[in-house]
Amino acid sequence: MTVVVAFNCTDGVVIAADSMITPNMGGINVGHHHGMKLAVLAGPQLFAFAGDQGQAARFRVMADGSHALIPQVGHPLDYSIAISQSIIQQLQNTGISIQMVNANTILAFAKDGTHHCCVFEGPLQPRFLDANHFYVALGSGKLSADPFLRFLVDTFCAGNTQPSVREGMFLATWVVQHVIETNPGGVAGPIRVATFEATVNGAFDARNLPDDEIAEHQQAVESAAEALRVWRDQLQSGEAAEDAPGQPEAPPAQA
Repeated sequence: MTVVVAFNCTDGVVIAADSMITPNMGGINVGHHHGMKLAVLAGPQLFAFAGDQGQAARFRVMADGSHALIPQVGHPLDYSIAISQSIIQQLQNTGISIQMVNANTILAFAKDGTHHCCVFEGPLQPRFLDANHFYVALGSGKLSADPFLRFLVDTFCAGNTQPSVREGMFLATWVVQHVIETNPGGVAGPIRVATFEATVNGAFDARNLPDDEIAEHQQAVESAAEALRVWRDQLQSGEAAEDAPGQPEAPPAQA
């Protein structure tokens, strides 16, 4: 079980994930281990997965060795389609039919000086995040992540505007933390976060955030929650903002 959250931001891509790896035998979960679901690939590219670990590992190898295609294709979708076609064919070569594909992946890369975030869903079919559809959650934790994602986007991304990478790191961390704390099982820390963004010289860099930087965003999450608790206390004391609802009036006495 897992949760992976991605934001296509104004200046790059942010991906966050939990660390639970759940091997299974015949569809029955047989253990829980900690592992990395994010990886920096050649190109550079940023990769993440949810679902079958073996199938996702083969996708990762395929993408890692295919980055030379990026400048050769005419459109970013052409690269994603080539990856999808190649991995599906490779899986079929070893007896894995399209109905048996059980991995969702995310691949961030740059083409013609612009960052792109492609989600491979279902039987590894590519879909790009864009300015109007800029976030996604994958994995078994999606049921918990999606409603909270919508709440955070409505709150922090006014008018459905894309966040910056800095804002995306904060939002993605909060969503993964929320799923870890509320999911009944199978999703666990530590939280992992990675970014794909342009550098000062115009090139792109993919990196995994160190633990101390992730801890800063977790502290920011707690600070945001504390700010809401302060607002709650002000509401109760009558000191909240002017647009806060007032105390309800007592109903008239019955004759």
